[in-house]
Amino acid sequence: MGNASLKKPVNKTADDIAGKWLKQVMKHMSGKEIIKAGISLYIKELAHATKMDLEHIKETPNRFVKALDELFEGCEVDPALVLKRSFSENKYDQLIIVREIDFVSMCAHHLLPFIGKVHFGYLPDKKVVGLSKIPRMIEILAHRPQIQESLSQQIVEVFQEVVKPRGCAVVMSANHMCMSIRGVKKAHAMTDTIALEGTFKTNASLKAEFLAQVAGSR
Repeated sequence: MGNASLKKPVNKTADDIAGKWLKQVMKHMSGKEIIKAGISLYIKELAHATKMDLEHIKETPNRFVKALDELFEGCEVDPALVLKRSFSENKYDQLIIVREIDFVSMCAHHLLPFIGKVHFGYLPDKKVVGLSKIPRMIEILAHRPQIQESLSQQIVEVFQEVVKPRGCAVVMSANHMCMSIRGVKKAHAMTDTIALEGTFKTNASLKAEFLAQVAGSR
């Protein structure tokens, strides 16, 4: 009798069985439930190793997920909606700048915050927007997993597409926790990015005027 058709018995380890069981369980869990379960196990391991008081960490998984909901609430909001209303009965056609707009975003690489300020300017074309709409738009875009370079570009692209000014510009300056509290641990390092749309790309004097106006705030 040939042995070509014979198969060696598969010895399933406890880890194999547990892994298969876990996959079946996870099929019926939401993403938030999976995160809570993982954080709960991780925190309990830390607590056991450090003899931490369990009273303080009992609600930590729920708090963590709630914090993520708040930090990423911009994922479910269209930033264009806050810019829909504008004022067209307006003859002002010079540079408008809103400086030192505070923001907090989350690094998409490490899920750690980067915190800083945005300086935004635009050159209107027959219409302007309410000044409060600009920080509202920035807040929505910042409340997503981001990198600073993309966030800067998204701000000018959304504003240019919806409001259609002659041009708009952003200077953003931020401190990144992923670089200040871990890794290279450079607590005072700041990252600056610039994003331009429309006439700010082609008019060197306009770009220079904007950068000069915001230079003292950086």
